[in-house]
Order: sequence, then structure tokens, then C-alpha cells
Amino acid sequence: MKLPAAIALLLLSTWACLADEYRFDRKADWDGWTFPRGAVVQNEDGSIGLGRINRSIDAVTAARDFRHVIKSSKDPVPGGIRVVGSGAESADNIIDGRKDTWWQPPQDHVIEDWFIEVDLGRMVLATKIRLTFPDTLDARPFRSFSLYTNDGLRASAARDVFQYSRAGRASEPNEERVVEYDLQTIWPGGATGEHLVTGDTLDHAMVQYVRFVAEGQNPGAALAEIEVVGIGDNAALGSLERGGGVRGGTDLNNLSTLIDGDKNTSWSLSGPNDWVLEGHWFEIDLGATYWIDRAFMHVSRSRSFFGSFEIATSDGTQAAGVTTDRVRGNFDFQQLTRVDNIASPLRRVFDFRFPLRKTRYIFYHRLNFTRIAGAQGGTHNPFYTLTEFMLFGDGYVAGAQMESNFIDLGGTKSIRTLSWDAELPPETFVEIRSQTGDTFLFEEKYYNKNGVEISQAQWNKLPKSQKQDIVEIQRRGPDWSGWSQAYDVPGEVFLSPTPRRFVQLQVRLGNDNPAVAPLLRSISLHFDDALVSGGVTSRILPRQTGFDSLQTFSFVLKPVFRSGDHGFDRVLIRTPAPAATTQVKVAGDTVAPLAVAMAGDTLRIDLAERVQSDSVEVVFDARIQANATAFEAWVSLSGSGVMQGARPAEQHAATVFVPSVALAGALIRSVDVTSQVTPNGDGVNDVASIRFALAKVESAVPEVTIHDLSGRTMRVVAAGADGYGWDGRDDAGRLLPPGVYLCRIAVAADVGERSVRRIINLMY
Repeated sequence: MKLPAAIALLLLSTWACLADEYRFDRKADWDGWTFPRGAVVQNEDGSIGLGRINRSIDAVTAARDFRHVIKSSKDPVPGGIRVVGSGAESADNIIDGRKDTWWQPPQDHVIEDWFIEVDLGRMVLATKIRLTFPDTLDARPFRSFSLYTNDGLRASAARDVFQYSRAGRASEPNEERVVEYDLQTIWPGGATGEHLVTGDTLDHAMVQYVRFVAEGQNPGAALAEIEVVGIGDNAALGSLERGGGVRGGTDLNNLSTLIDGDKNTSWSLSGPNDWVLEGHWFEIDLGATYWIDRAFMHVSRSRSFFGSFEIATSDGTQAAGVTTDRVRGNFDFQQLTRVDNIASPLRRVFDFRFPLRKTRYIFYHRLNFTRIAGAQGGTHNPFYTLTEFMLFGDGYVAGAQMESNFIDLGGTKSIRTLSWDAELPPETFVEIRSQTGDTFLFEEKYYNKNGVEISQAQWNKLPKSQKQDIVEIQRRGPDWSGWSQAYDVPGEVFLSPTPRRFVQLQVRLGNDNPAVAPLLRSISLHFDDALVSGGVTSRILPRQTGFDSLQTFSFVLKPVFRSGDHGFDRVLIRTPAPAATTQVKVAGDTVAPLAVAMAGDTLRIDLAERVQSDSVEVVFDARIQANATAFEAWVSLSGSGVMQGARPAEQHAATVFVPSVALAGALIRSVDVTSQVTPNGDGVNDVASIRFALAKVESAVPEVTIHDLSGRTMRVVAAGADGYGWDGRDDAGRLLPPGVYLCRIAVAADVGERSVRRIINLMY
């Protein structure tokens, strides 16, 4: 519900100085909000910004931020130093990002212990590894060494044993402080598709572990830094923590492994039938919208027949209309690629590079074989296993949403305005919405010790050691309003129903340029004690009327007062057309109002006395052209700046229906066009009046045109203050010759364009 501009201006101009405020502007204030982790950044100064993903990263820097499963621990472990043979006390120095600290194995330790391994915490696509050595009196570069990598795949499914491949070796005694080794992947394949890199050699390799091994001892040998240069941050990692996830149609327990950064886990599909029936699809929700320009997919196993597939992306925009898609989310998806992978040799490593696009959802599905029949013949029964789906880009997050907890105002309050302070560079935005309510529903959830949800009866039977504590979930009650539209400007009149005790806020931050991001510094709610703490309900009679007919309505406001309420002396009713008040009653008695006026689309009645215990009835005449017209109302206390909305006494209690509009009939009705115009300046019929009403059409702009009898358009008539009128002239302002002309009234509707025509005789 949005207040009319005239009311909003009135409220702001009489804003009381003394009011309560609920404010978010310190770091601790935001702790009760839910954030998509990493996509929204909570700064130390209390401001809120957007995270970002980058190209060409050092994957070692954030190794400790990632945790993964290993066989030797029941809990996930972070990345970092995996193992060191000697000099453990200085091992962390090679991943601290500093060149003036180093790992230096003791000279008296055997050469077999001069090794160290780095765990990146997740699998990355690395383009090179850079070794930096110190060069001081006491610390010198290693002269002889080898460098090995592993993609995280265990050599034994039951143990943390890994097979390494040599990535580089000092071919002669090394004296350099910086040594780099480029990485690559060689994988031939005949696949083709939009944005697919089709060469046999890719400029990166999958890496999780890096092992440095000295092959000879030299005095002061030390290593300052290992850098693993990755192609970028993988936006798919952390999707679950951001509130996203993966849906799919088969192998449901392993869907999340597609985005876990672990090459030991995988998602499999098999079966020759229709891809929808077989469930050969998945949809990734990143939990926030990112600027993405690269995707990578790895298939670890496949039969001789792989098949083809499609990938599409969406920024989260809802699809227009009703979708017939049975499995894909109801979002506006754009195809990214259609890959043909039936030619031998089959490709199992897919690298896609494309222009930056806003991406939150990614939809993958196998193509049906009938679309590729004849390529190989025989019965096709594919089986393949996807180990990882990775996404890369550059820039600030394109869009992320955060929500507050339920804000308790300490009692029923009349919320007046919502303000915020934000830095908004060009091409950035902050959208804030609100919802209000008074009641909650509480739901209890029961889990066994493994976190599996069970029934209350099952939970009661388990011993205490085999179950978790009951989890109570607080949900909004039926009186909650739902999210408002976005606020336009700081200090705007509060858009959700009020008075209420509880408020919830939703904030969306984003951009249309990955190089810039908004910064939200604070949000404030301004509120007062409610005028009527028990609320005000509304009802209108009659609830049914004819189309565009003048009808007398009775609109009743029934307040529920409590001790200490201020009451009100002003009533405001939004009407679909100008209304004429015929009577005002308080407690059933007719009273004389101080003033009655239309302010924009709102009827305002100022009462002579403050109402503190009785109902108010307003009787007025109005015309209605749209079916299911809802009448919104507010009460106010003059001079206070406090305004309180009314709620319908029950569903549709303040709604008027026009059955003739709902059932059938013309879109353009009540057409009245002056049949003769004589523009001679005598004030009589100088302008032809063109009047009509539109039914069943929302937000449509009619087009009124004048034509000669051959059909040529002579004039496009613009609406004036009094509606439409024609003065006998063409678009150039020239007086047209006397004769017969056609007036055409047209409107575009969902069912197509509808029009009516009337004859106008031009005489002078």
C-alpha cells in the first residue's frame, strides 16, 4: 500500500519533532540480519557493502577459509600447511603473503625430510605456480628441488593417499629468487558448442595440493612463498552457505557435490529415456547474482557414448506469464551453450568463455538422443559422472538480498517514515521493502543425532543420546502484510500497514556495472504511539454496483480504542474517481465537518471534534469503472503528523465489485462524442467533446485520432485537463476543410487492440 503523494506531502510537512527511532548503523546492529555469506560484506564501521570475485587470484591466500572432508578426521579441515617434513615451526611462513619470512629446514636434518605440502582447501584451476626464495646472508634459494601437484583426488578411496605429478624441477643449480612454472591440461576431444574452448590444450590445471621437495642440501636453503595463481574465484563455492543450493532429477543425495570443490565427490546420471523422465538435469542457485564470464565442468567417468547437453543461465528475473517447463525454475533463462559431444574422442573437460552476464541460476540438462540420432547408431544408454561445475567472473556482486529479524517496537506503534543513508555511485542501487504484523506461529522440528528430521513420536522414543534438542521455528502469522513495494527515497512515508508491533525489512543491493557497488550506511524507522492502539477496520456498502454509474456509498471506520489513545480528527479515503461527500456521521449522529476536499485521488474530511470512542461513517457519491476496486483509508490527528491505516473488517470488506466488467462487455464504454463542431470562435461547439470510459483495462493509455473518410490520420488528439477534445485542426494546427470526419478511440489490451469510431461533422 502506497500513500497518495498529496497525503505524503501533508504528513511530512507536519512531522512531529518528538518521535521514537529504531536505527541500524553499527556493526552489531546488523547481527540479527540474514546475509548471503560473502556476497554481502559487513564492514567494521557499520556499513554494508557487496563482496566481489576476482580474476587471477593467489589461491594460497584464502586457503584457510575453505574446509573439506578428509578420511583421517570426522570433521572438515581447513586448508593451509598439510604436512612438513622438517622445520615445522616456520612452515606457515610460506603462506603468509610476506616475502620477508620463510620456511627453512634445519641443516642437520636429513634431506628426505626437506619437503612441505600446501593444501589449498579446495580444488582450483591454476595457471601457474610461483616460488619466491629469500636472498640474505642467512637464507638462500634452494638450489635443487622439484615441485608437484595433485588435484585432490585420493589414490585410495579409504585413505588420504595422493598421487602427485611433477609440475617443475630445477634443471640446473638455482640462483633465482623467483621461479615460475606454467600449468596446462591436455585433453583432446571433438565436442563443439557456443563459447566452448575446443583446443586440445587448456592453459590451466586442476590443483588442490602442492608439494615442494628439496633434492639437494645447500647452506641456508629457504623458501619464502608459494603462490598458486588461479584463473579466479569460483563463485559456485559457498552457494549453500549463501542460501542457494542445487536441485536435480536424479542422484539427489550427491547434487551438492557439483559445487563443493572436491574432486573425490561426484554426481552421476544414466539411462536412455527422455531427459526429464530420467532426471538428467540440475539447477544451481548461487544464493546471489554474480557477473560471470567463464564456466568449467569436469566429467570423471563416462561410457563410450556421452551425448550432448545444454546450459542456460538466469539473473533471477521471474519468467513472464505461465511457463510450461516441468522442471526448470520459473525464471527468465538465456541459453549459454548447446554442446554436441558425440564425435570421438569424447571430451570430458569443458571450458566455456563468454561475455560477462548477470548469473544467479544455472540450468543444465542432457539432450534427448532423437535430436542427435544417426551419429553413432545402436542403442544409446549414457552413463557419466560430473565431479565439479565451476563459475568465474570479475567484479562486485551484481545483486544480493538481506533480511532483518523480526523487529519488536515494544508495543503497537504507528510507523511514519523509513529513512536510510547510502552511497550510490552511478549504475548502483539499494532497494528496501518492509512488512508488518502482530502475531506469530511457532513450529517445532525434531531431529535425530545425525540431523535427520523425524516425527515427534519417533523423537519421543529415542534416548537422549540419540536425538537433538527440539528446534522451535518462528513463522509470520496470518495478519502479516507481505512485502511492500520498494521505497523510492529516504524519509518516505512508511508503506506497510501500521500501526503494528513487529516489522521486518528486506534490503537488496546491486549494480549494472561490475566495477562499482553501493554502500549502505544506515536504516532508520521513525514511529510514534498509535492513534488507535486496537486498530481501525473499514467496510463499504454496497459491495456491488453498475459500471460507471453514479452510486451512493457508505464507508464506515470502526476504531478499537484503549486507555491513553490519542484518537483522530481527520479521515482520508482513496477513491478511484472524484467523490462528492453527502453526509458524515460519528456514533450514528450526523455531524458538520470542518472541511471536505479532494487532494489528488484522496477524499479528506476534517472533523470538528476529536474522535476517541466512536465509529465514523462517510457517505459519498462516486463512479466505478474497474472491477474489484479497493478503497483504502487512513485516520490522522491534525498537527501531529501521525497517520494510521485502516484494515478491511474482513476480506473484501472495503472492495466494490462491478459484475458487468468481470463477466463480459466492451473495453471502451460510455462513449459520448459531439457530432458537430463549428470552430468559428463564438463559444458554441468550437471544440468537439470526446468522452468515454475504459473497462477491464489497467494502466492502458487510450489513443484518440481523427481521420478523413479515406482513412488518413489528420490529428492525434492529446488529453487535456478536461479530457479529450478536437478543435477542427490537423497536427500542424491548420483548420481542416468542412466535411465528415471519423473519430477513432483505441486501446491496447491483453486480448489485442480494441477500438470504436464516431462521426464528427466539421462545419463553419
